Amino acid sequence: MAQLYTDHHFHIGSTHLTSGKPCQDYANSVVYNNAALAIISDGCSTGGHTDIGSRVLALSIMAAFRDHWITNRDALSETVPQEISLRQEIVSAGIRQLLNLQPQDMLATCVYAYISPNGGFVHVQGDGVVIFKYQNGCIEVSRFEWSDNRPFYPAYNEFGLSNFIQAHGDNLNNLRLSEEKWMRKNEEEFIDCGTANFTLSEGIGGIVMDIPEKLLINLEFIAVFSDGITQIDKLDWKSAVQMFTAFKNTKGAFAKRRMIRGIKDTQKIGKGPIDDIACAVVRVELAET
Repeated sequence: MAQLYTDHHFHIGSTHLTSGKPCQDYANSVVYNNAALAIISDGCSTGGHTDIGSRVLALSIMAAFRDHWITNRDALSETVPQEISLRQEIVSAGIRQLLNLQPQDMLATCVYAYISPNGGFVHVQGDGVVIFKYQNGCIEVSRFEWSDNRPFYPAYNEFGLSNFIQAHGDNLNNLRLSEEKWMRKNEEEFIDCGTANFTLSEGIGGIVMDIPEKLLINLEFIAVFSDGITQIDKLDWKSAVQMFTAFKNTKGAFAKRRMIRGIKDTQKIGKGPIDDIACAVVRVELAET
């Protein structure tokens, strides 16, 4: 039986700090009735009040997660990511109207891990980084990037989808999203595992990384980051991933402590995070038999 724990943290980047802009990244996490959700959202820097939009998006997905787990108790169905997205759209639309938010305020990406004792999945809507750390010390990292730095925002499902498609060549079969994969065993160097490419249609639907129960029992943690982890001054993004997930103590606010320490360490060699950065983690602890 797997016991699940979560933590999260987000921090403003030097670019927004010096320009007087708010932090547009957001992170949250929760364990609810033996299931866990870890989520990050990254607001578009050229949008409107996307610091608010990123929070609305993340909190709407958290509400959808709770609703699904209460009624279904099954995180393995292939339709669950779509069910979560549909429920999120309903919730966020209500909040948007209540707060009188404009379409450009809702432009934010989202990456989340939905984990239950039976397994789960990671859903990538936009860009970001996903880390799998296994009990044997192996780390697998995936960096998702859109061509021309034009990521998909879930809000496009309500407005602006045709313009987004046109901006990407007006062909749903065009390869516009890439997943750069790397692996590191114990203390060895990262190994390039190649790049997977996805069509515009696949990227709009969101990339789902399945986590079957047999894989879950071998995991130490799953972490999701905004793309701010790839924009740290004078530090390779894979080294940044390694630094920001080197949890020395996994009790309490373990991810928050690690990120605060990582930021201080990177500021000794440069400016630290240039862009806003967000992280959320699900830690897996196996019960003794």
